[in-house]
Amino acid sequence: MKLYFCGGASEVGASCYLVNIDGKNILLDCGIRMSSSKDNLPDFQLIQENGGVDVIVISHAHMDHIGALPIISRIYPDAKIYMTHAAKDLTRVLLYDSLKIMEKEAEIPVYAEIHVREMLNRIICYTPGHTFAPFMGTDLKVTLYSAGHIAGAASIYIVGNEGSIFYSGDFSRFRQNTIEGASIPKLRPDVAFFESTYGDKLHANRELEESRLVEKINAVLKNGGKVLIPAFALGRAQEIILILKKAINKGMINSKVYVDGMVKDICRIYKLNPNYLRQNLAKKIFKGGEIFFDDNVVPVDRPEMREDIIKEPCVIVSSSGMLTGGPSQWYAEKLADDEKNLIAITGYQDEESPGRKLLELTDEKSEDKKLKLGDKEIPVKCAVDKFGLSAHADMSEILSLVNNLHPKKVFLVHGDPDTINFLGKEIQKDIKSDVYVPLNGDAYDIDIDNPRKQLVRKPYPSMNMGEVLNEGNIEKLWRFVLDRIGADAAMSLEDLAQIWGTVKDTDALKDLLNNSVYFQPDKRRMFLYHAVLEEELKKEKDEGPMEVNQMLSLVDEYFSRESGLYKKGARFDEKIALLYFDFPDVAKDRYSHLFKEFEERTGWKVEINENVNTSVINDVIYKLLPDVAINKVSYRGADKLVSVKIDGEIENIQEVKDKFYNETGLKLSINGKDESVDTIRVVDTGADKLEQNEALMLIDEAFKDLPHKPYKKSIKTSNGIKYIELSFISKVVGERYKEKIDELIKRTGWTIVVGSGCNQIEVINIAKRIFGEMGVKLKKNPSVYLDDMTVGVSIDGDADDEIIKKIDDTLYDMTGLRLR
Repeated sequence: MKLYFCGGASEVGASCYLVNIDGKNILLDCGIRMSSSKDNLPDFQLIQENGGVDVIVISHAHMDHIGALPIISRIYPDAKIYMTHAAKDLTRVLLYDSLKIMEKEAEIPVYAEIHVREMLNRIICYTPGHTFAPFMGTDLKVTLYSAGHIAGAASIYIVGNEGSIFYSGDFSRFRQNTIEGASIPKLRPDVAFFESTYGDKLHANRELEESRLVEKINAVLKNGGKVLIPAFALGRAQEIILILKKAINKGMINSKVYVDGMVKDICRIYKLNPNYLRQNLAKKIFKGGEIFFDDNVVPVDRPEMREDIIKEPCVIVSSSGMLTGGPSQWYAEKLADDEKNLIAITGYQDEESPGRKLLELTDEKSEDKKLKLGDKEIPVKCAVDKFGLSAHADMSEILSLVNNLHPKKVFLVHGDPDTINFLGKEIQKDIKSDVYVPLNGDAYDIDIDNPRKQLVRKPYPSMNMGEVLNEGNIEKLWRFVLDRIGADAAMSLEDLAQIWGTVKDTDALKDLLNNSVYFQPDKRRMFLYHAVLEEELKKEKDEGPMEVNQMLSLVDEYFSRESGLYKKGARFDEKIALLYFDFPDVAKDRYSHLFKEFEERTGWKVEINENVNTSVINDVIYKLLPDVAINKVSYRGADKLVSVKIDGEIENIQEVKDKFYNETGLKLSINGKDESVDTIRVVDTGADKLEQNEALMLIDEAFKDLPHKPYKKSIKTSNGIKYIELSFISKVVGERYKEKIDELIKRTGWTIVVGSGCNQIEVINIAKRIFGEMGVKLKKNPSVYLDDMTVGVSIDGDADDEIIKKIDDTLYDMTGLRLR
């Protein structure tokens, strides 16, 4: 066999290795270098000069392993590309994002959208653990094994007549918050490539590092500071979000966490691939739950949100992880100049990246520290700290895997030269194998005199069924597997498809298995399935979810009227218990442990109605202000604010506000103090105001041909000054026309503001129309939630994620509200 190192040798970046075995050229990964000062592509000439590419196998979806895929796939369009299902979904997101970056930076793109699209069409997905033959008429076999690191990452094992090759890819053997550690059996490779990123280091205890991060964040927040965590969008960011969610739930952090950049898209892909996540997350997704975002962890949906975010103490998780671009660079520029703030580095930093330069500044004694971000040089006064949350194997993990596989020849890649040399010496202390430290451009001709014998698994028996596998006949498959193979066997989608005999769509099979009582995912390898034992199946069928009336009676035992519960209900088909509390935010915080216990006891999922019971707000106000003359109480749901007008003043106003917030979860404004103003801005033109009706006509004319028009124009008075309030379908929509309204202020001489109200009836009508036009049927009318400006819907049946996203985007464009 022959080995060619086209990139990723004695460096971290542009991983690309060409293997010639049994007369076939197999390319392992095809990434780019993230450094702007180097040629970012692998050595494609080395590939061309040595016969090109017959097949490509990808370890995982980080850009240093997939970034050049569209180029090589365009040159060799007949080469099929193999990877896991999650890796394909992630590859799609990252490569389309790279197109946006190239366009934004006005670069001459190294590939176009059509190249990405065509490359994606050449991908074939396989489950880790399933052995496949990439070539007809040969003995070459390839198996992917779960590598930890990120969702969908795999080590690659190739077996042929000339020998066997193992490629670790990036791997990690410890369990992370999002995914399990690597699951690699005792293989028998003749040749092995091992990543060496941290081959000279031992990682700190993961739990201690997570605790240290949380403690540092808490200290910064208590001091009124803000925390920026630049994080790799894929993998690291999801880990950090779950660490912070856990800390918030335990009361260790009291702050909002904002998630920005491509991180949001990657979170969505993780949710679409529950079988590649840890069991607790997968089960939550199977039940329709959200694993990343909630009231405390908020996605940044619009760039204009950023200025408001950094006004208050908070935590920001944003890509890019090395501060080379993305929103993290903007946040760093805004936060670095304040000594109360913290920038927390949690991952690998390339030697030329701003993140590495920032860490190096911590060693400088100079008070005048500067960091170059893009074209700007910014002062650095904030705290900077590094936390060991790496998703790469350390020296002990690498040595453990090397010893377990004991290959005849070891090639160390994906690491700095000094690190690789150190690791190579350590390996030679443990095993008597040839250790190689290749450089980019090197070629090796390896002759394996006596290839190691491989363990061959006996093929599973087949049912050879001619009918389509579905809910109606999956019991037949279960019975066959249980009787002929056994419940201990962990089988891939492809294994079960071959056993049945006629399954072509493995995605549909995955959904069928995930929702079936007859099969259950393996606890540590959720992408593999076991047949459920007969006695367990009978027990589950006997128990099942609690009967609906019994469940509703139990609600009263858990939550009395004093708890704030004023209404209850159920969505029977979905097994959802609907609970209506006077103040839902308080209830969610106060009774979270009871909700969990109730769900476990009944088998029903708890859903809290998000709307405040406005009828009881007055009761709380009068209780807190028993001796005060109250003139008016009003509630602004979008701002979670209650405004009260009273006669005179009260001395203990802050104490009243605090008590009100603790009881309701709402802010309180008394006589307009601390209340936000909706005015866009007042412009003194120095000219007389237009006559009232003339000004209103001018407004009508200005909005005549625009997509959104104010449905109501009101003349109002504040502090003796008249102004015009424009009511749009929502405040969000109105604020899109800030420039137009500024122009009208100048032309009319009037102060013009956007009203904070929302035309709920029109929003509901528009939502119904959009769903109808997209062919998605609703079980009932949509609900508008003013607390977070979202629309809740209950869909009759299933709907494609792309269609739902399109509906969401259309709804937001027309109304300013998002789907819940």
